[in-house]
Amino acid sequence: MMELKEFTEQEVEKIRSNEEQMDREGAIPDELLAIIYDKQLFKLFVPERFGGRRTSLPESVRIFEEASSINGSFGWLVTIGSGGGFFSGNMKKEVLDDVFLPRNAVIAGSGAPTGTAVKCEGGYRVTGQWKYCSGAEFATTFTANAMIEDGAGEEPAMRSFAFTEKQVEILRDWNAFGLKATGSHSIKVENVFVPEERTFSIFESNGVVDDPVFSYPFMPFAQASFTGVLLGLGLRVMEEAEHYLDMLAEESAKKPVLRKVLDEQGDRLEALRSTFYNTIDGNWSLHLEGESGHEQYDEVSEVCAGTAQGVREIVFALYPYLGMYASDRGTPFNRVFRDLLTASQHALIAPY
Repeated sequence: MMELKEFTEQEVEKIRSNEEQMDREGAIPDELLAIIYDKQLFKLFVPERFGGRRTSLPESVRIFEEASSINGSFGWLVTIGSGGGFFSGNMKKEVLDDVFLPRNAVIAGSGAPTGTAVKCEGGYRVTGQWKYCSGAEFATTFTANAMIEDGAGEEPAMRSFAFTEKQVEILRDWNAFGLKATGSHSIKVENVFVPEERTFSIFESNGVVDDPVFSYPFMPFAQASFTGVLLGLGLRVMEEAEHYLDMLAEESAKKPVLRKVLDEQGDRLEALRSTFYNTIDGNWSLHLEGESGHEQYDEVSEVCAGTAQGVREIVFALYPYLGMYASDRGTPFNRVFRDLLTASQHALIAPY
């Protein structure tokens, strides 16, 4: 297991003791949410005035990796939940206290523009349905994109909307074979009124929150975050493969073969991690100095895609050597295998 920095050994034990239940019931227990709230992990990017930690991108990505190396669903929820804090730099100042100040404040939502909005007095009437809203079961605010219909025949413009809990219907349709406890359900709204102050654009600063993370482009920000998750899951894959190796009899002919494969893939994973973090750290330094342009941000995106693909290849290189143990849905290896494959399907780190 990787060196712990954010979590204690006792917290790791508590999280992992709930893994089977989480995989079976498809929900994160309250005692694990309490760990997240206590550590303000949903507020990594939120300014201190709202109870946030105001963490840099490189530090946050390392937290995502560590959390995901403990448990996939836990790490994914920390990553997605904290990512909503990015919007504290976009939302209008009138709603910042309401959305971000509560201790349990967390945003769930979707970036897909699968809703429509019609302008009305004081705001918009919004109708739509959005898939894969991780953390929907405990979210305090929901954000989603919709296309504005003005009836003038012009090209519709996209805008983001912040719904309250009461405005949203959770469809509870998350049925993936991995990340089962993330509650990544669809949400639906039907002709709900959203006041102007609860609308925003992720491409526009609110001028209220001044922090380097909010001027960092959203796309490489999100790609780096998800890549951190995959690296954490890759570390857990290696950990569980090592456990399987330890279970083999000393005289097993399979043992030296698996040892060789583990060493090769472990070296490959560390090389991927080194390249990834060197790129993220270097780009962040350039960003702070105001010297990072499109070319440098594009490099981050390329490294994220390459790292994600490399982690996929590592897990598939290991899988054949673990026999039926790897196929047993009740084993920790199978669980992290399913989590990794599910996480790697996210469009922002897809190999195309």
